[in-house]
Amino acid sequence: MGEEESRAGRTSFSAVVVMACTAASRLFGYVRSALIALYFGASGDADALNAVYMIPNNLRKLFAEGAFASAFIPSLATAINEDRSLERSRELVRSLIGFLLVVLVPFVALSLAFPRAFVAVLLQFPDPHKADTAAQLMRWIFNYILLVSLSGLVQAALNTHGSFAVPALSPLLFTLATVLCLVFLHQRYSVLSQGVGVLAGGVLQLAFQVPALRRKGYRFLPSFRFRNPDFVRTIKLWVPYLVSASIVAVNQQIAQLFASWLENGSISAVNNSVLFFQIPIGIFTASIVTVLFPRMSRQVADGDTAALRGSVSYGIQSILVLLIPSSVLLALFGREIISALLQRGAFSSDNTLMTSRALTGYAVGLASMGLYTFLQRFFYSLKSFAVPLYSAGFVAAVDVAASLILIRTPLRVSGLAYANSISFTAGFILLLVLAFRRLGSLEALPILRSLGKALVGSIPMAAGLALFLRWKPDLWLHGGGLRSAALICVVAAAAVAMTLGAYVALRVPFVTELYRRRVRR
Repeated sequence: MGEEESRAGRTSFSAVVVMACTAASRLFGYVRSALIALYFGASGDADALNAVYMIPNNLRKLFAEGAFASAFIPSLATAINEDRSLERSRELVRSLIGFLLVVLVPFVALSLAFPRAFVAVLLQFPDPHKADTAAQLMRWIFNYILLVSLSGLVQAALNTHGSFAVPALSPLLFTLATVLCLVFLHQRYSVLSQGVGVLAGGVLQLAFQVPALRRKGYRFLPSFRFRNPDFVRTIKLWVPYLVSASIVAVNQQIAQLFASWLENGSISAVNNSVLFFQIPIGIFTASIVTVLFPRMSRQVADGDTAALRGSVSYGIQSILVLLIPSSVLLALFGREIISALLQRGAFSSDNTLMTSRALTGYAVGLASMGLYTFLQRFFYSLKSFAVPLYSAGFVAAVDVAASLILIRTPLRVSGLAYANSISFTAGFILLLVLAFRRLGSLEALPILRSLGKALVGSIPMAAGLALFLRWKPDLWLHGGGLRSAALICVVAAAAVAMTLGAYVALRVPFVTELYRRRVRR
């Protein structure tokens, strides 16, 4: 039991390190979004910028932290486990660098030569000005896919070796570059200033991690010898994962297309609401997955089913206790938070209202998306081909069908968000059933206990926010002002503190493990 508590404590501590670094990066991401809202509002230029930025951001799920890392980490863990000299793992990393260059450099070259063709195929803006702006942005922003893919490869290698701080800090450099370019270049280059920032940030994000990789004994040099058995095994894993992740990426691009059919500002509303929705996903879910995915891959390589079962149970519990209160906060107080951070300059109260309605729709499915993402990585650790693929297709089909229905209702653009929540809830239930079958059992009682504590622990926050909103129902209309924004931020921080206090009183897992680790130190 002591060993299990020690392992859980180390896992919690590593996750908190990643969460802290990710939170700092997200903070600058907020600043970036606030500056875009201040300078460009929800105009056509903002729509073009947000839409173009989403293209490499979706593709990174195929070539960076998503499908590529999902295939690479289990293969690298196996190579390290079977060859402690690291010769196999070094050769695998070099081969994958070469592979990314061979695949992505031609696409980057085409985006530079024919940006309008990319825009016409992927976005289909009816407004000629939006299409022209998007084509100009494409030349700058699409390059990011190569840089972020190489950065994701380095991050996955470091994570597999148990190194989390440097990879978690590197996105902070990216967001800092985008913010600085907005501040100093927006008057001269308008939205193109963000293109410069994305390119510069991608270079910094990669360069920051390379020295840490070298300290692990790796060289950041490409190899084009693609007959390496570990490389072949990785690509065989990656292809079905690529198809699975492609379905999700295409589905998100379809959502952008649906939003482009709606009233002006709809794309910005979706992207801005996703920004807030992705904060708990990016900080909590991504941190838990970052720490547990390499561990589950090593446990599969070692054949330790009991430890694997414990890791899956721990991951589900942690995501529940972190995302349920996050969902409550965004659903009840999202409008006020958006107004505090974005409502100034060209970003009006109407823009806040449209964005907050979409955010509420996403918040409903927040925990489901987090759990779905984690369980997908569980199946990736098993080197499973079929389950992630079929589940992604199922989620995409439900999402498209629900979106086509809901955008024709008074929900309009927020219907896309509710469709997303419905589809991921269905996908999570499917993966949970399949995970039970694969593991035989999943320690259901601790999971249900954590679920109950998360729900009970969120009650004080929900009650406090409800009382505050009755006292200040119209505060969001002036949320962009300094005093109103400060009050909103204080209330949000107090709500989080109330939940944390309730969790301590309820002895919620994850929180108690961090306390035990601090006491032992």
